[in-house]
Amino acid sequence: MVARTAEFMGIERIGFGSDLCQDQPDSVVEWMRVGRWTKEVDYGEGSKGQAGFPPQPAWFRDNRDFEKLAEGLRQVGFAEPEVARIMGLNWLAFFERAFVPAGEAAAPPLERAGE
Repeated sequence: MVARTAEFMGIERIGFGSDLCQDQPDSVVEWMRVGRWTKEVDYGEGSKGQAGFPPQPAWFRDNRDFEKLAEGLRQVGFAEPEVARIMGLNWLAFFERAFVPAGEAAAPPLERAGE
């Protein structure tokens, strides 16, 4: 899935984010799913009878297993600089462009190779 996304959008536009709610009660999950947009409960991957998050896969217990994501990227052929970008450098570049002190111009968006 990551490789197809990289082909579609460009390696410089993707990165892993995390909405890990480690040790949070289901009320926090419900708040995130409902938010301000609707009063209807969106159970996401769950259902009314099982409103919480589904269990984590055995290979990804929590944030300590992020290195396994990097290993998987390498196994499917991503080069080390690409892995570094997906694992966090793209987010850092986004923050540096988007969050600038008042009065300073934001950096231009990244250009996709070949455009």
